[in-house]
Amino acid sequence: MTSLPLRFVSLALVLTALSASAQQQVLDPAAVRHRLYSPQQHLELSLAVGLPAREYLTAHYNLNAALAYNFVESFALEARVGYALSRQTGLARSISERFLAREETRLTDELADMWQMGAHGVVGARWAPIYGKLSLLADATAHFQAYLWAGGGLASLRRQSIIQCGQVIDREQGVCDNRTDVADRSTATESYWRAETRVAPVVSGAVGLRFFLSPRHALRLELRDWIFADRYRVNVVREDWEAGRESGEPAPKPGFTHLVQFDLGYTFLF
Repeated sequence: MTSLPLRFVSLALVLTALSASAQQQVLDPAAVRHRLYSPQQHLELSLAVGLPAREYLTAHYNLNAALAYNFVESFALEARVGYALSRQTGLARSISERFLAREETRLTDELADMWQMGAHGVVGARWAPIYGKLSLLADATAHFQAYLWAGGGLASLRRQSIIQCGQVIDREQGVCDNRTDVADRSTATESYWRAETRVAPVVSGAVGLRFFLSPRHALRLELRDWIFADRYRVNVVREDWEAGRESGEPAPKPGFTHLVQFDLGYTFLF
């Protein structure tokens, strides 16, 4: 996922350039100078839902609430808290089943980007240098702000291995739980995959648009990236972990995990 940061930055630059171009070419300069909707010195509350922009081994559906204060029209500080409903994808489950069925594999590395985010909280700054309006219909216009957001905080993370099974129930079927029906995962009440949890620093950045519906109400569209340090083991010996013994060592350069999401939100300004 190393190309995602470059794509994220590129998209932010493109959106900023497009917004600037729109402001110069199709927006009324007077409307930009004399803002119909000004958030300056207003407190605001936002609710947002985040959907995954790309699914690989995990998928996250993020629920967030945010409280912000607008010091001036273009700058605000915002605190966000939320919880991500996460799961392993079908690709991850397919890899785990195929791996367990291959008894000849004795030494292997864990996979990167397997941590799932849960509860999280960040504090950041929002810079909105561009304000304008778009003509939607003959007598209707949409006033908007284009902004960049950056901040950091903490997140609870959970990682369930897809290759380290402490109790293989059915190797041919790749079953590592106590399901009563081999063909139905929902019949399992306990999993024997190795699992880890931790609390780690997280950095978040976003590029977005805020459309004002009235002086008190606005809709937000964001492309947001959640970034945290990855961690996994390499040189894991199969006989050791299946016997319950510790095996392998931490990856020397695990890199970073990027969770890129599309956020749709609503803002109420007090």
